[in-house]
Amino acid sequence: MIRRALLLFVPFRQASRLLAPLLLVGCVVGVRPGSTALGPESCAWRVCIETDDGPAGRTYEVTNDELVPVTVVLTFRRLENLMRPAGGRVERIVPAGSTDRIRLQRIRSGPLGADLAISVDLGASTTRPDDYVYAVPFGGSEPRPIIQAFDSGGTHAGSMRYSLDVAMPADTTVLAARAGVVLYLQDGFSEGRADPELLERANMVVVAHRDGSVASYGHLARGLEVEVGGTVALGELLGWSGRSGFAARSHLHFHVGLRMLGEPGRTIPIRMADRDGVAVDLREGALIHPARVGPTR
Repeated sequence: MIRRALLLFVPFRQASRLLAPLLLVGCVVGVRPGSTALGPESCAWRVCIETDDGPAGRTYEVTNDELVPVTVVLTFRRLENLMRPAGGRVERIVPAGSTDRIRLQRIRSGPLGADLAISVDLGASTTRPDDYVYAVPFGGSEPRPIIQAFDSGGTHAGSMRYSLDVAMPADTTVLAARAGVVLYLQDGFSEGRADPELLERANMVVVAHRDGSVASYGHLARGLEVEVGGTVALGELLGWSGRSGFAARSHLHFHVGLRMLGEPGRTIPIRMADRDGVAVDLREGALIHPARVGPTR
């Protein structure tokens, strides 16, 4: 049961500091009216935006140092001496490890100004995922039931429709269902119950895959076994199941998506196979056999 639909309106240079305690957050930030520069620390995630004013107009340079493409939206509430883009907004997908420029044309001589909101979301709806068959994302010795499946309603609807919740005792091993690189994590929380106030307080790991998709493993126990930027192999230990955050019982939340927050593509349908290569029944109530026994703690 992992949802997040919060958009933040904060000074852009503060966004990276505020991301750490948030769960599946895209960052929307405001730039003060008339501002001509966002400043050298204008970054959210590992995406930075700088402005440059010249004779032709204003340029917003977006540098994406993340492992996946990012979706950047500039929404202009007011413009001074600059041509307004169609619909008052510009959306741009910036590939991983690259830089893109958004240019606004000057109308006449004189100062330039803009009142805008900047949205940065990890991932892109245009990503074409491959047909990878995912492994079972947990270990242990006992099969575990799916308590919420795809399109099961409640928290598994809308943007989160292709999510799985699997009931299991706390401290069951949580394993990488596919090899990749750790894109984001949140750790340090120990409290969990069916309380929306705890929505942002779930420990989680997000792993980026070679096709640009990302897998999210949520409600984990405090004390994760990986770090951001670290490479993880198929079946590698990520952490331990728990009940952190908005969770009525101990379980593992798992989903794969193309974007961390936005639509379309926040979650996508997947296939899963057990350790013998047999297709896993992903319907609600079905039992999933663990990938392997694995370590205990």
